[in-house]
Amino acid sequence: MEKENKDLEENQEVDVEETSTVEENQEVENSEEKAEESNETQETEDASEEKTEKKKKKGFKRKDKRDEQIEELNDKYQRLFAEFQNFRSRSDKEKTAMFETGAKSIIEKILPVVDNFERGVAALSEEDLESPVGQGMNLIYKQLLQTLEDIGVEAIEAKGKEFDPELHNAVMHEDNDELGENVVSEELQKGYKYRDAVVRHSMVKVAN
Repeated sequence: MEKENKDLEENQEVDVEETSTVEENQEVENSEEKAEESNETQETEDASEEKTEKKKKKGFKRKDKRDEQIEELNDKYQRLFAEFQNFRSRSDKEKTAMFETGAKSIIEKILPVVDNFERGVAALSEEDLESPVGQGMNLIYKQLLQTLEDIGVEAIEAKGKEFDPELHNAVMHEDNDELGENVVSEELQKGYKYRDAVVRHSMVKVAN
């Protein structure tokens, strides 16, 4: 009987050891499976991160290319705008120059008419100036001068002024102790300016 009990106990111990071994093996297998799953998960995450990085890099490249295109278009726009501004400024100057040239040409043709009226009025006696003809001539002469003044034409001051070759044309000289040297003593023909540009120089006599 004692022997049977002993055998039974030994068998139980063997079963316990086998069970323990099985459990240990199972735990090892579970650990290995978890490790494999962890490795697979890590590999998947790494691959995902790598793809994301590649996408980001591609995105940056696309963005950089777009920025370059935008900068290129902006440069072209700036150049075209500058060229247009220069063209418009040049056109305005050319139009102004053409207008002033045309106006100057017309004024030059009108001035002899003004000169004739001026001489005619100066030749009239006081009695003739009071006559209808004299009054009419004087009125037309004043209207001509006013019209020229309205469009920017003005007479150049000469008599008693210092001779200025930019404004005056000296055709005669005289000795005059009353006047200073190089002073205009007489105006022989009026000169005119149009917007600060000389249309016709004053014809003058200058004191030495």
